[in-house]
Amino acid sequence: MPTLGLSMIVRNEAHTLRSCLNSVQGLVSQIVIADTGSTDNSPEIAREYGAHVISVPWENDYAKARNAALIPMKTDWILVLDADEELDAEAKHLVPELMAAPDISGYITVIRDYMPGTSSYYLDQHSKRNDSRLERAKGAASYHDQQTIRLFRNHPEIYYFGRVHELVEYRICKLGLKYVPCNIVIHHFGHLRGADVREKKHLFYRELGRLKIKEQPDNPFAFFELGILEYQAFRNYDTALQCFRETVRLFPKFIRAWLFMAMIQLDLHQPAEAMATIERAEGTEEAAGLRERLKGDAFTELGKAPEARVAYENALRYGGADPNIESKLGYAEVRLGEHTSGIQKLERAVAVLQHSAEAHDRLVKAYVIAGNLEGAAEAAERFAGSIAHPKTFLRAASIRAQLQQWDRAEKSLARGLQLFPQSQELLRAHEEVEMQNAVLKRSQTPVGPNPISHGVPTCQP
Repeated sequence: MPTLGLSMIVRNEAHTLRSCLNSVQGLVSQIVIADTGSTDNSPEIAREYGAHVISVPWENDYAKARNAALIPMKTDWILVLDADEELDAEAKHLVPELMAAPDISGYITVIRDYMPGTSSYYLDQHSKRNDSRLERAKGAASYHDQQTIRLFRNHPEIYYFGRVHELVEYRICKLGLKYVPCNIVIHHFGHLRGADVREKKHLFYRELGRLKIKEQPDNPFAFFELGILEYQAFRNYDTALQCFRETVRLFPKFIRAWLFMAMIQLDLHQPAEAMATIERAEGTEEAAGLRERLKGDAFTELGKAPEARVAYENALRYGGADPNIESKLGYAEVRLGEHTSGIQKLERAVAVLQHSAEAHDRLVKAYVIAGNLEGAAEAAERFAGSIAHPKTFLRAASIRAQLQQWDRAEKSLARGLQLFPQSQELLRAHEEVEMQNAVLKRSQTPVGPNPISHGVPTCQP
């Protein structure tokens, strides 16, 4: 029966290493850990599990460190994990059969990245609501699935390539060996760590990404990786655009690079330029869902609601269920006069995207377009309840004031002041509403125009 070993690189992971090693107990017959300079008791914990620990100097090169951890491996097959990961329990039943296949040299596994927020994207895939029963995953609101080879034969010519975002895929392909997808899931919890930890990691990855480009100036993937980081982690639009332009210069058929260029152009409110860029990604099914979503966004900004609706419908058809796209589709329908179906879609999306300001904002505006101020007020109050900010409370109160529901307006402002007692906008609005409320109670007659409309986000579409 083929044997399996675990290969890892570790540095100061004492807080999570046991969970990782527990997940492979009874499955692996060898553990090799390359320690790259721990100052905690990570090496001692590893040895508790029978690991062979080697010290490897850190040279800002993930592939070099991982390859050092491959050299001592004696087993037929190798599994690679990080300390902030766990192997799914079902893998113990799946791996023996996978290793028995005579013509396979590697397996693409699912890396399930748990995320703290309900709405995010990994490349063109929207996050899915977390339904995991894992105790460690309970703090996650959603997850992304990405795929990479983590289970492969122990072969002297199979090793990692790339200073950062390192892979064995390049070597397996170059050797002409066969690899296929499998049902193994590796749970990754790194994104659930604090924002300061994530920020330090992004800065470090940026440094390594720049070094990678210097070493591999003709590698379009190196530019794409850095472009993604500059865009998603730092919102550095100019640098990200430069990276994506270099990507398509080297590899003109890199569809996702064209689409990320268009995404940035839309962020910069350049819908016409974005449409021209999106056209470079037409004629292929690759990332079709993302392409159609971006087309919908461009049409929306250009004021073309019919075209936007078609594009969002296509995005759902090609890319699958996505509450963010459903929200945008619903808004397009409302603008076209299809109030009932559009608002239903917007309400469903908000139920999932409870902490998305954009989804809440669309819903409030949709009710205003539909002429339903009562619905707009209720939606605005839910907005303030989900995303507390002085302006969300002001907005809810403003709509109640338009309805001359002064008690409700006052309550909304009072709730806002409980959370933001130093907000001058809320204080002024609350004083004005109190006065109008007092006048109304004395006279029992309608009062004049909305006194708190100044400084409040518009409810107009």
